[in-house]
Amino acid sequence: MNVQDVTPFFEKLYDATYDSTLLYLTRRCADPTQIPDLLQEVYAEVYSVLLQKGPQYVNRPEAFVRHVAKSKLCRYYSLRKRLSCLIPLEHFGAEEVDGDEGRIREIPVHELPEQQAEDKLLAAELSAKIKTLPADVQRILICHFWLDLSLAKTAKVLGMKEATVKSKMYRTLAKLRELYEKDGAEE
Repeated sequence: MNVQDVTPFFEKLYDATYDSTLLYLTRRCADPTQIPDLLQEVYAEVYSVLLQKGPQYVNRPEAFVRHVAKSKLCRYYSLRKRLSCLIPLEHFGAEEVDGDEGRIREIPVHELPEQQAEDKLLAAELSAKIKTLPADVQRILICHFWLDLSLAKTAKVLGMKEATVKSKMYRTLAKLRELYEKDGAEE
């Protein structure tokens, strides 16, 4: 793809999505000093994809940039977790590590591949179950858990009373908990 064809589209996309992408990364990044680098990497990858596939590839710019940002965060944190198993990152560059020098830390159970595979299966199962719920309950769960909206904001966005949102959400969560405890998913 030609750079002259991509650049104007990229500039419009950048202007339209910068604030929401910055907010997304700020909410999810544990280390604020990494936000500018992650933001730059996100838009570098977006530009690279646009050069390869062209502007017509992006139907929904906001969703596309959010997807790239999410994958960048996942790669950043999974690499950080993998490295922290081998190198104590909080002591990286220190002269002395209080006698722990050269020691490899034990991997917590929740980071083992078997546990991660089980978690993915459970997530897929929950996702399928949530799709069978009434549309208003699905919207409540999406707003609260996926979009990180408070209960008050969720109620406002959906045009419901906050008490209604709370009761529907907590009843649904209780049913899901009960269902998965009976199935032996929780120990």
